[in-house]
Amino acid sequence: CSAFYLGFQEWIFPGIEKFLSNGPMIGRECEKFVETPAKAKEYVESLIPNKINEKAVVYKPIEMFKDNEKPEIVVLFANADQMSALVMLLHFNEPDRQDKIVTGFSSSCAAVSTFPLKFAKEGINKAFWGFHDIAARSSYPADITSLAMPFNMYAEMCGILKESFLFTENWQIILNRINK
Repeated sequence: CSAFYLGFQEWIFPGIEKFLSNGPMIGRECEKFVETPAKAKEYVESLIPNKINEKAVVYKPIEMFKDNEKPEIVVLFANADQMSALVMLLHFNEPDRQDKIVTGFSSSCAAVSTFPLKFAKEGINKAFWGFHDIAARSSYPADITSLAMPFNMYAEMCGILKESFLFTENWQIILNRINK
């Protein structure tokens, strides 16, 4: 699926619309995430990403980027306390905006690649909250979700850290809980 969501492949796999809905599929249990195969096909078709001109996509820790490299997106993995902090930080300079973080029906691959890359390429300052994919959740720790965003949005958030709640007594209590 990742090859599709990253733009390297034309389609996920034959029968994806049946797999996401109620089948039938030979040799696979259907996920029953979408009411009908037709609705599932329409949804997947809406996700067809832009073709990538590169031969590979690299995910690596941000500290491993060289000075002359700039990531397109940043993917953060967080538990509930960390996600709460990220929500607050992303709204620090615009508390009235209710659209800075979006979520919805998506595979984990789409949550950490398709949607944030689309936002980055369109210059949209939004983060996508993901890892809600029931088919993939069994592979992750129970308390982990993802938040992926254009690099510029991440850099903006990092620019306000010293002015934020990260140095308050309440955050220190939560941080101690996280670190236990």
